[in-house]
Amino acid sequence: MKEDRDYVRLGRYRLSRRRFITLVLGSGLAVLSGYGLIETVRISITRINLDLGSKIAFLTDNHIHSYGYVQKEIVDIISREDPDIIFMAGDLVDELTRDLSNVEKFIGELDAREKYAVMGNHEYWSGLVKDAKEILEGNGFKVLFDEYIDTSVGRVLGINWREDRRYPEVNTDGLVIVHDPNAADSIEGNAFVLAGHTHGGLMLGPIPIITNARYTRGYYQFEGGTVMYVSRGLGQMIPVRPTSPLEMVIIE
Repeated sequence: MKEDRDYVRLGRYRLSRRRFITLVLGSGLAVLSGYGLIETVRISITRINLDLGSKIAFLTDNHIHSYGYVQKEIVDIISREDPDIIFMAGDLVDELTRDLSNVEKFIGELDAREKYAVMGNHEYWSGLVKDAKEILEGNGFKVLFDEYIDTSVGRVLGINWREDRRYPEVNTDGLVIVHDPNAADSIEGNAFVLAGHTHGGLMLGPIPIITNARYTRGYYQFEGGTVMYVSRGLGQMIPVRPTSPLEMVIIE
């Protein structure tokens, strides 16, 4: 009887319970990995209506290592959407970016009347801040380092990445671009914050299982009127994103 309890039958096969559990876990991980790989190339579009009178495309966490299918798809979406403004919120490059000509090609194909960007953690961790800034500015972007700029949709604040993730207190109205969603804790006023960094986390339904910020994805409402949207982003260092397909945000 003890021997029977220690084995599991699958059809005509007889496996030890330990081997059966290993097989189930391995199969589950294989399915999750396959699903995660699919999500590295599937781009969903989230539309937000703010009645701005202009169309904005918000891109973040591109993590460009090459110019491939995803980069071309992003360029095609931008071409179809024809935004007035493009915002980029950091992690355009990372430590695995070897050929900056791929970055140059991608950025050069993003067309809009106004283009603004901030830096993320991987620009700093990779030592490519200067290179990323030069590529962006050489292709019509204004890179914001904790500064305001007047745009066709009003005054926009761009907040730079902080390694200690402690951000200066600001009271502002209008749009805010920042890589790190944790910065929202330091923002007051009638602001709409656009952030990235998290890649949408690893979710179990609505519950974040793995995340690198206090705010993981989607909408957040704060006391005092500030609202934030955290995008899942458009790339990754390692090609796996279970539960988090790529996301472009279009604001009108």
